[in-house]
Amino acid sequence: MDQAGAGIDGPRCLICDGHRHRRVFTDDGIAILRCRGCGHVFSSYPGDPHFDGFWGDSVADDDHFYWRTARTPMYDDFIRMFLAGRSGTLLDMGCGLGFFLARIRRLGTWEPHGCEISPAAARYARERNHLRHVVCSRLQELDAPGGAFDIITMWDVLDHMLSPDPLLQRCHALLRGGGICFIRTPNVTVQLARARLSRALNRPSKGLQAREHLHHYSKSSIRMLLQRNGFTDITFAHLRPVLAEPGAHRFEQPAKHLWHGGVRAFSFLTAGYVNLDNLFVVARKES
Repeated sequence: MDQAGAGIDGPRCLICDGHRHRRVFTDDGIAILRCRGCGHVFSSYPGDPHFDGFWGDSVADDDHFYWRTARTPMYDDFIRMFLAGRSGTLLDMGCGLGFFLARIRRLGTWEPHGCEISPAAARYARERNHLRHVVCSRLQELDAPGGAFDIITMWDVLDHMLSPDPLLQRCHALLRGGGICFIRTPNVTVQLARARLSRALNRPSKGLQAREHLHHYSKSSIRMLLQRNGFTDITFAHLRPVLAEPGAHRFEQPAKHLWHGGVRAFSFLTAGYVNLDNLFVVARKES
């Protein structure tokens, strides 16, 4: 049975430092826990994946549909909301192969910088995507002057960090006054429900991935995490979903767009109180 009634003594909660939890799901034999104090959900997996070897020793010159094409509508929404008609310097933390930064460079008004832990991915970004300002480093150890950037982005990075505070503190220091940190991370409200439904239907689910996704954030938990690291004026946006992979069921893409439209409408009708989208977080550094 996935849901346990008794409290479980375990690792300290990232958000409230509590140590009493209950199991809400089991993924690949690993307990997913919910803090009894604040409700934060996290994996009990003891590892700390840094993904420096995610791409191996080299990256093939392939189509890379997921990174090059599938995320383009989401990136275009970000550009329209935050970059169009403006100029400045942007840092993408965990920039991967650099396709997002290559899109930013084409605007001609923003200077794109990237930090990536994988040597192979950083090399691909520099050599294949011709990005001069991509460095290979652990994100929280990036060597750059304070106040150097107007915007810092993290696409699907924070949920992989066992201890995200040093990274967020570094981002805060690297931002200029009034700058924003933009974060995309899965929404536990949706991911946990999806995982439970998949199990009930005896279908595989990749949503929780307990060995890789160490924290599963909600609106409240990520707001508390950002506030304690100095960020203010924390709001949530809605961007278009990632496109379905080639060969996916022909109804998957229309279903994604229908879901996205419903999510935006529901958020509007509840004045943002209910958010069933991924968490697209906008956090500001005070001027």
